Amino acid sequence: MSTVYVFGHKNPDNDAIMSAVVLSQLLNQVNYDGNTYVARRLGSLPAESAKLLADNGVAEPELLEVIEAADEPQQVVLTDHNEDGQTVDGIDNAVVTGVVDHHRIGGFTTAAPLHYIALPWGSSCTIVAKLFEVLGVEPTREQATLLLSAMMTDTLMLKSPTTTDVDRAMAAKLGEQVGVDPVKFGMEVFLSRPSGSFTAAEMVGNDIKLFEVGGQQLLIGQYETVDKTRALGMIDEIREAMRAYQAEKGADGIVLCVTDIMEEGSQVLFEGATEVAQKGLGIADEHDGVWMPGVLSRKKQVAAPILAAAE
Repeated sequence: MSTVYVFGHKNPDNDAIMSAVVLSQLLNQVNYDGNTYVARRLGSLPAESAKLLADNGVAEPELLEVIEAADEPQQVVLTDHNEDGQTVDGIDNAVVTGVVDHHRIGGFTTAAPLHYIALPWGSSCTIVAKLFEVLGVEPTREQATLLLSAMMTDTLMLKSPTTTDVDRAMAAKLGEQVGVDPVKFGMEVFLSRPSGSFTAAEMVGNDIKLFEVGGQQLLIGQYETVDKTRALGMIDEIREAMRAYQAEKGADGIVLCVTDIMEEGSQVLFEGATEVAQKGLGIADEHDGVWMPGVLSRKKQVAAPILAAAE
C-alpha cells in the first residue's frame, strides 16, 4: 500500500482545491487500489475554499512545494491540470498514476499506463461528482457542498461558455441534495472572496497559468469580480504587478483578464512579448486594456485562440 498525493495546479482556484480534496476522499472510501490518498495544494488556499472547508469540518490540504527524488518515487494524481508548467516542482521525480481534468492535453507523457479521465465539462468537480455515480457511492452532504461550490465558481454560476448540460444537471442534483439553489449558492461563495482588499499583485498572481506558446512562455491570468470599477482605477499598479510577476517567473509575456461576472465580459491587458496573444484575441495592447464582451472563460475564449494563433 502506498500514500498517493492528489493535487490541483499551482496558484489553485476553488476547483483545483475541491477536486483534490473530494477525489482523495472518494478514492479512500472505495479503497482504490489499496492505497491511501492524501490531498495537497500547490499554493495559497483561496479564501472561499478556506471558508467552505472550515464550515464543513474538512481539514485544509497541506502545501506541497516540491517532490524530491527518492528510491521509491512518490505516486501522484493530478486534478484540474496536466501540463508541466502548471504542476508541482520535481514532477519528474514522481509517478503520475492518474489525472482528472477538463483542459486540453499539453505536452503530457508518462512511462506507464495510468487512469486518465479528461472530459470537456465546465469543472473538474463535475467529473469527480460523476465518479461518485460510476463507483456507486453517494456523496455526503459535505462532499456535495464542496463539489457544488467549485462547479459554480469554475463555470461562473453556469454563465461560462464552458458550461455543459452535464454541469447543469449535476448542479441541480447536488443543489437538491444540499438544499440550495445552485446559482444563488454559487454567488454567495463568490462573494465570500475579500475582493475589496485585493492588491494589484494578488489580482495578477492569484489565478494564473503558464502556457508554451510558439516556443515562448506566456502567463495568462484571470481576476474575477462583480464590479471591475476598482480594478480599472488601478491600471498602472496592475501593469507594474504584471511586469514584476513576469520577471519573477522568467516568462516572455503576460496576459491578464479582469473578468466582470455581472457585465459578462473581460478587460484584457498585455505586458511583454504578447504579439501572438494579441493576434489570437484580435485586439491590440491599450494602456487601459480592451473590453471584450462575452469573454468569461480563460480556457475556451482566451487560451484556446492564442494557442491556435501560434500554430
